[in-house]
Amino acid sequence: MNKVYFSHANGFPAGSYNYLFKLLNNVQINFIEKMGHGDYPLDKDLNNLADELITSIEKEFIQPVIGIGHSTGGVVTVLAASKRPELFKKIIVLDPVLFSKRKRYLIWLFQKIGFTDWMKITKQAINRRTHFSDLNKVRSIYRQKPLFKRFHHKCFDDYLKHGFIQSDDGVELAFSSKVEADIFRYPQIKVPPNLDKLTGVLVYGKYSDTFWKSDVNWWRKHFSNFEIVSFEGRHLFPFEKPKETAKLINKYLSKDIGNK
Repeated sequence: MNKVYFSHANGFPAGSYNYLFKLLNNVQINFIEKMGHGDYPLDKDLNNLADELITSIEKEFIQPVIGIGHSTGGVVTVLAASKRPELFKKIIVLDPVLFSKRKRYLIWLFQKIGFTDWMKITKQAINRRTHFSDLNKVRSIYRQKPLFKRFHHKCFDDYLKHGFIQSDDGVELAFSSKVEADIFRYPQIKVPPNLDKLTGVLVYGKYSDTFWKSDVNWWRKHFSNFEIVSFEGRHLFPFEKPKETAKLINKYLSKDIGNK
């Protein structure tokens, strides 16, 4: 049985991927439900989250694992593997938010001039509504949001189940909007050390509004050790097309691609 350690996208607790997990063949899947919510708070990059992942793997496994990560989780997986390659048997990253040099420079510039909170994605997290009367209210509101309209219905149900917790006056977001905003403020600017020495697979959404063609070209130019694979989907394709995503992941779970 394959031992998998999965790292989630920003704002989506790992349980939100449960339907996808059920479609994976012959795996034991472990994960941190909400990265950055415990003893490893963000510190202006994703290194603390990578350390959180490393600590969790060391506690839960003796043998190397297959690291799979989506979006921010993909970068955390790559960072952890660059620090401790012996902990990973294979690496599969899905639309990771590690960008081309020019794009990273622009993000760095925004950080320097204090413009990060004006970026649309950060503003949305800062202003996100966190409390609702009940889950039915959440369902009716969120199903109409562009971000969730394409979600497979079982993935949407998983998100409702794991993305919200009971509060004194109803339900509230399980994933802290402050943590989410902080992760958006500080995406990984520095390329993980030893990234060119790792091997793995990068799957990007062909229609992703996050991982651009320029990012694909940059990865291909500088990290030929990664197999770059196009997927007919957008940035959140694991939620929108879980069956097709699982089929592709299953292919690489059984293929000899990983670190030794």
